[in-house]
Amino acid sequence: MRNYEFNEESARQAGASNFIDATGKYKGVFTLAKQVISKKGTEGIEFSFEAEDGRAANYLQLWTFDKDGKPLYGKKVLDALMCCARVKGLTAKEATIQGRQGSEQVISFPGLQGKKIGLLLQREEYVKNDNSIGYKFNIYAPFHADTELMAVELLDGKTAPEMLPKVLEGLADKPVQTRTTTTQTTARSENPADDWGE
Repeated sequence: MRNYEFNEESARQAGASNFIDATGKYKGVFTLAKQVISKKGTEGIEFSFEAEDGRAANYLQLWTFDKDGKPLYGKKVLDALMCCARVKGLTAKEATIQGRQGSEQVISFPGLQGKKIGLLLQREEYVKNDNSIGYKFNIYAPFHADTELMAVELLDGKTAPEMLPKVLEGLADKPVQTRTTTTQTTARSENPADDWGE
């Protein structure tokens, strides 16, 4: 026979999502940083992020170089992220992770995993193959989790955060964008970023 005692924290979590579901400011750690390559040959890094409240955001992708090795905007965001996480370089290493289908071999960047980071995440809607609306999250901008300074402020030696409130004030959901292509896309709700490579 089991007796039960009331747990306030447990009660608060009932009905709450385990995943980040809104545009906004979050502090936490990366639980995974791995290499991704799009069907077009674009290179990038895909992150899993866990916020301080335990909620997660997966499939956060930064596309860094096109198939010809030309830097993309995502490389600038990655550099800002590395600055805010106080990481000078990323060394790629082979790793085995637990994926949806079991063990998976990946190229990971362990230098970012477990690092405390602040992120402005932007929710972006898109039309799925069945014409329903799905959403994914973009890393809009990183910031230093403890000081809330953004990369340029850290580099300039500032001590008081001035940019983050202004950037946050202008941050909003990105409404649905339809893409016309000659071939059908295969974006899936469980990994909506699969086909979003540049």
